[in-house]
Amino acid sequence: MSVNNFPYIPGRPEGYVLPLQNFLPVLPKGTFPLWIEKMGVSNHLLIDPISANPLLSVELAASGSRIIATRNNPIIWLMTEVLSSAPTETDFTSVLNKLLNIRHGDSTLSDHLQSLYETHCLSCGKMIQPNGYIWEKGAEWPISKVYKCKYCGDEGEKEIGDYDRENIFRLGNLGIHRSRAFQRVVFGGKYEHTSLNEALDCYLPRALYVCMLLINTLDRLSLEKKQSKLIRALLLSIFNDAHSLKHWPLRNYRFLQLSVPQKFFETNLYLSIQKSSQQWRHIENPVKISYWPNLPPKGGGVCFFQRKLADKRKLIPPNIETSITTIFPRPGQAFWTLSAVWAGWLWGKKAVSPIRSALSRRRYDWLWFTKAVYIALNRISPSIHANTVCLGLLPEYTPNLAFGLFTGMRTAGYQLEGSAYRISDATLQCQWKKNPLSKIFLQSEINLQDLLNQYLTSRGEPTEYHHIIMHSVIEYARKNGITDKLAEVKETDFTQMQNLIKNLLSNINFLNPYPSELPGGSRWWLINEKNIDPPISERVEFGIRDILMSQKTIHNNDLDREICSRFTGSQTPESALINTILQTYANPKSENSDIYQLHKNESKFSRDKDLHEVKELIKIIGDSFHLQVSGSEPIYWKDPKSKKIIYVFHFTVTAEISKFLFDYRHEEGIHKIIVFPGSRSSLIYYRLMHDPRLARAVEEKWHFLKYRSVRSLGKRENLDMKLWEELLDSDPPLINSPNQIPII
Repeated sequence: MSVNNFPYIPGRPEGYVLPLQNFLPVLPKGTFPLWIEKMGVSNHLLIDPISANPLLSVELAASGSRIIATRNNPIIWLMTEVLSSAPTETDFTSVLNKLLNIRHGDSTLSDHLQSLYETHCLSCGKMIQPNGYIWEKGAEWPISKVYKCKYCGDEGEKEIGDYDRENIFRLGNLGIHRSRAFQRVVFGGKYEHTSLNEALDCYLPRALYVCMLLINTLDRLSLEKKQSKLIRALLLSIFNDAHSLKHWPLRNYRFLQLSVPQKFFETNLYLSIQKSSQQWRHIENPVKISYWPNLPPKGGGVCFFQRKLADKRKLIPPNIETSITTIFPRPGQAFWTLSAVWAGWLWGKKAVSPIRSALSRRRYDWLWFTKAVYIALNRISPSIHANTVCLGLLPEYTPNLAFGLFTGMRTAGYQLEGSAYRISDATLQCQWKKNPLSKIFLQSEINLQDLLNQYLTSRGEPTEYHHIIMHSVIEYARKNGITDKLAEVKETDFTQMQNLIKNLLSNINFLNPYPSELPGGSRWWLINEKNIDPPISERVEFGIRDILMSQKTIHNNDLDREICSRFTGSQTPESALINTILQTYANPKSENSDIYQLHKNESKFSRDKDLHEVKELIKIIGDSFHLQVSGSEPIYWKDPKSKKIIYVFHFTVTAEISKFLFDYRHEEGIHKIIVFPGSRSSLIYYRLMHDPRLARAVEEKWHFLKYRSVRSLGKRENLDMKLWEELLDSDPPLINSPNQIPII
């Protein structure tokens, strides 16, 4: 089988900000449209058999593609329809006014909601609306409030007072609202009751009161069909803001479990209503929505189908070409349980039926994930042709979930063609092809030691456990090391692979461990260094340098995609390395910080001139010490009497230093110096921090000397050998860094 040449496709850095952002799997902006264009399947009908992120269908349809997506989760369905309608601020304002102006007792609903959260400014004493309140888990009252006073400007986290406590007390017995919230969802199962109670425990009494108040008000409104969808979308945003899963201090993370933090934030839901429409507007022109069997028209659109239909009949006529585009969501109890709860609140018990199983599901492991992937893909198999391609993303991937994904796809009849991942993006991207029914892929025996030997040899530098296990999992899937029969999949399969890898990592005749305090832990390297490729970090540098030399000016996202197309599969470079190299060679433009321009002094002519100048200065300085100077690359300083080499100078215009450190074989006692441009300091420092083999080699009497230091030393009139030795290491790479590696 060929090498894994699948290119990672980075999304645009601005990304998307969606409703329910902390529950949904990430959709990298622009990744799927670019893949569709590169694969030449723009005219295909695209199938999303999972529909985990509503904006995937909307993004593709807005770019002109035709999508058919499953309609299994009513919350995702609502989000897709509303996002596709390209609602305006006026649309939302209209329905919001209808909601807030309805009478509640002697006032409007708007006035009543304001009264629930209002508080005194501790500076000027006026009544204001705080951002929210901070609670400790299990407490009866909040411990503080967060606000910015619109009158005096006082802001921050402040103590609560008697009025704040009384405001909660005035709500009275709130048990009736929890009961109503329960009854709109509940079914008869024991586990369903347990899950529902766990979900309701994530709502403070005041928040639950507001949610039920809004639902009661919704039932009284007379709305058109489009308005009904918009108001439910706004309420969905409120339900999301109302839960207590938000850690304090606030931080951005995905809610996977129904677990209230020890200290959490209660959002002011009146303010949430005012801004709830902001995340629902992502496209300018509406996307056409249809329902099976009415497939989308030419020019783009989204067609919904129900999974149970796919079990009974073919969804797509045989003359239509198809491809699969989908996101595989990391299993999350929180979203699936709350989806059932929110569906019941918005539409009643009937809407809960399609996802009722979410209320009784208690365990999500890689084997469950395997079966879920198998079911989703197997359902649409009768409707698609052999050799249909599939692009799938697994955000927040882990090695065991990746193993489950590959196993599920293989047992559903899909052959992995290539895969790439980026740790910093926490995203795994994969491409499969549907097997012909007549073709049998027998499970293969994989020699894991040979696999890792080839990987490290091609990488050229030590790597951490995550890369080792992910490469192993991917190659097992690509080379048919995973069974294609679901009945043969065992719960111990992934553990067996882990144990094989751990045994190899502890084999002192195969790998050498380098302890590291960096994220990812220790790095491993080969004992037998034969036919090793240059370090991947150096090759990435040359690739970026080549692109910049050719184009002079480039958008950082375009550079990222171009370099990922050159370094594919498990060789995909991390963003930190790319950014460090980019800033070494180029500057951001003042008018647009995302566009980088090659430094003026990075031209070949300029660097050749610099190189010639510093070489001549090294020769002049050596002569001034009355040493014997010889050579050009490298340059040697020798004792004129003994003829022994005292110093050897290696020159580079890049951060390519491995060839000096690993290939140099002179006798002991020689001071070895790498002379380099000062602008490469951060890149050299990065490489020494991330490559312990390189850092260890530096300890063997190596020095780093910048071009600017050579020029400065060359101008000193009183320079002698003693002063030279004192000043030689005075300006190492990133000298001011608090974590500076000793480079002596």
